[in-house]
Amino acid sequence: MNFNWSTADMTQSQQKIAEYVERHYQTVLLYTEQELADTLDLSIASISRFWRFVGYKNMKDFKKKTTQQMTPTPAKKIETILSQTETANGIAKNFHTVINHLEFTAEQFSEERLNEVSIMINQSHKVYIYAQGSSIGLQELLYFRLARYGLSIHKMVNNGSELLEDMVHIQSNDVVILFAFGRKALVEEEVIFSQAKAIGYKVIAVTDQLVSAITNQADITLFGSRGEPWEFHSMVAPTLIVEMLVIAVSSYDKKSKLEQLEKLQTLRKQYKDILPR
Repeated sequence: MNFNWSTADMTQSQQKIAEYVERHYQTVLLYTEQELADTLDLSIASISRFWRFVGYKNMKDFKKKTTQQMTPTPAKKIETILSQTETANGIAKNFHTVINHLEFTAEQFSEERLNEVSIMINQSHKVYIYAQGSSIGLQELLYFRLARYGLSIHKMVNNGSELLEDMVHIQSNDVVILFAFGRKALVEEEVIFSQAKAIGYKVIAVTDQLVSAITNQADITLFGSRGEPWEFHSMVAPTLIVEMLVIAVSSYDKKSKLEQLEKLQTLRKQYKDILPR
């Protein structure tokens, strides 16, 4: 369920509550205010102020309105099946977890937002892709998929002060795609946002956070659930988001994209004996 809360003016405590409610709204429906406050290590007063800030009279009003919008979900059906299967082992439980990530990602998904990102990429002068850690694999995948369409793509592989070797080339009509996982923004990400404000280029963030400094600063975000901070972080949902983004980009100006793919196929045939696949 997507509550579409405005987070720009939220305090850190309110962002913390909003993130938890977005991820665990079904659990929150069973909580008292005291239980929610204890879970988040906040005061009841903070919880009460949050409900009023986001447009509800109180927690009871939130529960009533949210319950009215709820419908049975595929993940709940899978959960029921697995709970009835005595032989459900660790692999089955992991599969169930991934299904939950995908379903939660689908709840936040917006085709309109994806198409907006596609237009932004296709109309840009150059696309820069930045990633660190485990998200480097997504950076490689996105670069590989988009480069074949004739777009000007650059992987930002430097960290620390060497990041500036990449940033010195970014212009106002460029786009930076930022893989930003985790609540706290890295210093390199902060520099990217700072320069975006100074120069005027757009920043697209692919993130696993619904409420964070990243989502507040990016021009547009694409969400892919990876699980809770204390869980093993799955890349299944973010990978799906990348694949869907590639499809959306290819749908823009289909004729030129197909021409690029035909050129690639011609080259493969020409050099198939020298460069076997």
